Amino acid sequence: MRRVFFLILLISELAIGQTSPSSDSLRTIETQSVSIIGFQNKYIGGSSCRVNNTQLQKMNQADINKVLRSMPGIQVRDEEGFGLRPNIGLRGTPVNRSAKITVMEDGILMAPAAYADPAAYYFPTFARTSGIEVLKGSSQIKYGPYTIGGAINLLSTSIPATFKAFAQASYGSFAMNQQRFWVGDTKGQLSYLFEINRLASRGFKELDGGGNTGFDRRDYLGKVRWQSKATARVQQSVQLKVLHTEENANETYLGLNFTDFQENPLRRYSGTQKDLLNLFHNHVILQHVITPFKQLQITTSGYLTQTFRDWGRASSFGGQSINAIITDNNTNQLGYQIMTGQTNGEVVFRSAARHYITKGLQTNARYQFKTGALEHSIELGLRLHQDEANRFGTQSKYQMTSGLMILTDGGEEGNQENQIRQGTSLAGYLNYQLHYKDWTLNSGIRQEHITLSFLNYGNADFARTGANLKSAVNQIQVWLPGASLYYDLNEKNSLFTGVHKGFSPPGMPNTTSGEQARAEEALNYELGYRLLSNKLQLQAVLFRSAYQNLLGSDNISGGGLGTGDQFNAGKALVQGLELSTQYLMKLPFLKSIQVPLHLNYTFTNATFSETFINGGGDWGVGQINSGDFIPFIAPHLLNCSVGVEHKKWNALLSANYLGTTRTTPGQDPSIVAISNENYALVNSIKGFTIIDFSCNVELNKQWTLYGTVQNIANNLQIVANLPQGYRSALPRTLVLGLKMKL
Repeated sequence: MRRVFFLILLISELAIGQTSPSSDSLRTIETQSVSIIGFQNKYIGGSSCRVNNTQLQKMNQADINKVLRSMPGIQVRDEEGFGLRPNIGLRGTPVNRSAKITVMEDGILMAPAAYADPAAYYFPTFARTSGIEVLKGSSQIKYGPYTIGGAINLLSTSIPATFKAFAQASYGSFAMNQQRFWVGDTKGQLSYLFEINRLASRGFKELDGGGNTGFDRRDYLGKVRWQSKATARVQQSVQLKVLHTEENANETYLGLNFTDFQENPLRRYSGTQKDLLNLFHNHVILQHVITPFKQLQITTSGYLTQTFRDWGRASSFGGQSINAIITDNNTNQLGYQIMTGQTNGEVVFRSAARHYITKGLQTNARYQFKTGALEHSIELGLRLHQDEANRFGTQSKYQMTSGLMILTDGGEEGNQENQIRQGTSLAGYLNYQLHYKDWTLNSGIRQEHITLSFLNYGNADFARTGANLKSAVNQIQVWLPGASLYYDLNEKNSLFTGVHKGFSPPGMPNTTSGEQARAEEALNYELGYRLLSNKLQLQAVLFRSAYQNLLGSDNISGGGLGTGDQFNAGKALVQGLELSTQYLMKLPFLKSIQVPLHLNYTFTNATFSETFINGGGDWGVGQINSGDFIPFIAPHLLNCSVGVEHKKWNALLSANYLGTTRTTPGQDPSIVAISNENYALVNSIKGFTIIDFSCNVELNKQWTLYGTVQNIANNLQIVANLPQGYRSALPRTLVLGLKMKL
C-alpha cells in the first residue's frame, strides 16, 4: 500500500511534462493551498464559516475561545482563562482537550500525536493567527482522522507580495501583554516572512501565600519561498516554513470546592504552588505547489513536528486523592487541610513528561475542466502519517510545612508512567464536484488504514530493558463515503443537503485485556438554507449524527483516573439546529457610519441510545440508561454582537451565552451548585453570559490605537468543573495597545 502511495506521488510530479488541454477552466486555482475553504467558494458541500484577518483585527482577541463562540455549532469549555489550551467540540462532539476534531494550521495536522495521543496539550498560539476556518458536513472527510464534528484550520501570516511590516504591543490587567512583529517581502522569485510573537501574564488566580499564576508563551515563525517566473510555462513554488514555540505556565489542574469558590472564585490552593507546565514545540513544513497547466494544481507537503511538554502537578494530599477531597472535603478533612497549607503533611507530586514526534508526507491534486455546460472538479489526496508519544512520568514527594512545599523524594524518572504510544496512518480521499447551472453535486470517499501500537514498560523498568513489557497492537481500516447537493434558488438564496459517514480512531489498545475499543462511527446528515446579499447573510442548518460505538476515555482532564483507556458506549444520537445571521445596517443620517449586526444560535440535543454500565472516565461510574443526556454538551449556545464602524475607527460589543450544561448523564431536572446543595447531587453547571468590548482608532495610515475589555460585567460565575474542581472565567480585563503597519 505504501508503494502505491509513493507511486501516485511520483506520477503527480511527472505531470509537469504533460501538454496543456483546453484553457477554459471553471475557476481560478489557488496559488497557495493553505486554505481549506477559500474566500469565494460558496459551493462547498456542507456548512462552513471563516473569520479573516480584517475581522480578527477588529476583535483584538488573543483568546481563540472568544472567536469560536462567534460561530455556530461550536462549543468551547474555559479552563485557564486565556484560551491557551482550548477544549473544543463541534456539533456535539466531546470538548475535552479538543480530542475529537481535526485541528490544522495551514492545512497540516497540528496535534502533537493526532493518532497515538489525541488528547495532547499543544494548540497553536491564536494571538499570531491571521484567520480561522471551520468546516462541517460531508466535505470534512478530506481532513481526517476525525470526521464526525468538523475540522478547524488556523491560517498563519501569509508572505506579502510587496514589502510589508507589522508591529503590535499591548499591556493590561494582570500584566497581560503582547508583543508581535512581522516583516515580509517579495523580490523577484524569492519571498520571505519572519514573525515573533510573545504573549504573557502574571495570572489572575490568587495563590495562598502569594506567587505568580500566569504564563509566558513565545513563537518564532519563518517562511521562505521560491516561485517560478510569471512567464514560465509551468508555474510552481517551493516554500519552507519553520515554527518554534515555547511556554512556561504556572498553571494547575486543581480548581476549588464549592464553598471556597463562593468565598473567592479566584483563589488557588497552596498545594498547587509547585504546579508548572513547560512546553517546547518545533514544526517544519516543506511544501511544493505546481500548476502543470491551468486546470491542474498539485500540492505536496512534507512535515516534521517535535513537541515536549512536562506538566508537573500535585496528585494527592495526605494519601487522599484530589477528586475525593474536592467532592467531599469534610470526609477527607486531613487532605483538605494539607492542600490548603493549614496542616503539615505529605504531598504526592507527578511530573507528566511527554515527548511527541510527528512526521508525514501528503499530496493533493485538483483537476478542473468543462464538458459543454458541465463543470467538473476532481480532487485526489494522499497522506502517510506517523506519530509517537513517549511518556515518562515521574512521581515525587513533598512535605507541606507551614504552607510551603519542601521536596523530600525526587523519585525515579518513569516511576509513574513509562510507555510508548505509536500510530501510523495511510489515508487517501477522492472528491468529485459537478456543477450544472443552478446545481452542484459534491461526492467523495475517504479511506484510512491505521495501526496503533502500545508499549508499556511498567513503572520499575527505568532503563526500558523490556523485562516487564506489555504490548498490544490495534489495526483499523475504514471507508468513509459522503455526498452533498447544492441548489441555487436565485442569485441570493440557496439550499444544500448532505450525508457522510464520520469516524474517530479508537486510541491506544488495551494491554490489560484482550478486548480493544472499536472505532467510533456516525452517519451524519445536514439540511441547510443560505442567503447571501450585500447587506444580509443568513444560514440555517439542521444536523443529525447517529453514532455507533460511541467512544469515551479515562483522562484526568475529563474527570477520570488518567489511565488514558478508551471504551465504547454503544449507540448515541446528536441532533440540532444552527442559525447564523449578519446584517450590515446603514445610518441614513450618518452615511459615514455603518452598523454590523451579528447573531448565531445553536441548539443541540445529545442522548445515549443504549443502556450500559460505565466504568469511569468521561461519564462517571454506574448504569447509564437509554435516553440519558450526554454530559458536557450544552443544549443552547447564543452569540450576538453589534458594531459601529467608520473609516477611521470601529467598535464592537459582543455577548456570549452558554446554557445550563449537564455534568453527569441522566434525564432528571438540572441541579446546579447552590449554597444548600450537596456536591454529590449536583448534575449541571448553570448557564452564564460573558460580555466583551473592542475598539480601534486609526491615528494615521501607520498607527492604530486599540483597546479591549473582556468580561465587562465581571461575571465570576462557575464556567467549568473540570479538571478537578470549579473555576471561573477570566475576570474583567482591560487591555490597551498600539499597532503599526508599513
